[in-house]
Amino acid sequence: MSVAHPDTIAVHAGEPPSDGQDPPVTPPITLSSAAGYPDLETIEAAMVAHRGYGRWGTDNHRQLEAAVAALESFEVGGKVEALAVASGMAAIGIAILTEANAGDHVVAANDCYGTTLTFLRDDLPRFGITASFVDVQDLEQVRSAMTERTRVVICEICTNPLIRVPDLQGLASVVHQAGALLVADNTIPTPALFRPFGAGADVVVHSATKNLSGHADVIGGIVLGRPAWIEGARALVRTFGPSLGAFDAWLTLRGIRTLAVRMERHASNALALAGFLERHAAVQRVHYPMLESSPFYERTRRMMPSGAGALLSFELRGGRPAVDRLVKRLKLIRLMPSLGNVSTTISYPVATSHRGLAPDELLRAGITPGLVRCSAGLERIDDLVSDLEAAL
Repeated sequence: MSVAHPDTIAVHAGEPPSDGQDPPVTPPITLSSAAGYPDLETIEAAMVAHRGYGRWGTDNHRQLEAAVAALESFEVGGKVEALAVASGMAAIGIAILTEANAGDHVVAANDCYGTTLTFLRDDLPRFGITASFVDVQDLEQVRSAMTERTRVVICEICTNPLIRVPDLQGLASVVHQAGALLVADNTIPTPALFRPFGAGADVVVHSATKNLSGHADVIGGIVLGRPAWIEGARALVRTFGPSLGAFDAWLTLRGIRTLAVRMERHASNALALAGFLERHAAVQRVHYPMLESSPFYERTRRMMPSGAGALLSFELRGGRPAVDRLVKRLKLIRLMPSLGNVSTTISYPVATSHRGLAPDELLRAGITPGLVRCSAGLERIDDLVSDLEAAL
């Protein structure tokens, strides 16, 4: 039967076939690092197909890749394949290095995740690839930054930590006019809330560490693109070796089965927390694109009518000392250098995600000493508000 909604695809992700005797409803984990073969002809066929060795992928990887590809490509008729890798940063690196070579140029949003910016600024030049950083909200700025050697433009859907939302269709038009590839990081919304291929993205990346797996027990990444392009990315992974572990693949697939209901609760809690914080006297400013006060409200409502995800941020009056007091007073909400967990967490971008940036780069990125990033979990909202209210 045909499936009418991606939520249903997610629930049945990786489900084993129901034939055979006593078929399992949950896929087994392939923990063997390699397969064994009865003769030379069989092993040669496996090597040609890049099967039988853990670095090249297992059934767990293939099940995860098929599930994420089905979710992300729902609007574009399934013409997308996925590649599971060892982390979100591995996904970023593989996406760029698959497309760009020595002498090429990359344009990146200047408000990307801090390690993405560090990789583009410090590490990419070692491959002979240069990068420019622009405000992707200004399409003319993007157009002006592109050269005849620009191969990739990269942005985030819901930026970390200020949750700014780009005009992806407009950006795709500018990028494609110049003959470049648009890479969109969809980590924060996940395909439960937004699917960038339908708005013109050529490649989509995820940190599967976050909401995609959802339980703070995985480090992983996903790269998605057209089949021929993914084959090039897969060849690069086979050589470089940033392979995802089979158990991490299994855990991520397990998380995807509850993705739709988790993201619904994450988004509703995030909006409620943002509303509470916006009214609090100790808070100078709140960043969440589903607040009516946000400059991204109308765009976000069109792009993500079901919600903008778990991530919000807020600026405390009093800077770092005020943040330190808040952290020490919180009882339920924990401080940690990640996001996308079932429980609500906060982080301090100056000291964690963006600590590799210089003071002027932090200023350009809008990251102030009083900025707190919050990842809304699945708790009852009353308990979260009470914890924040007491701590503030």
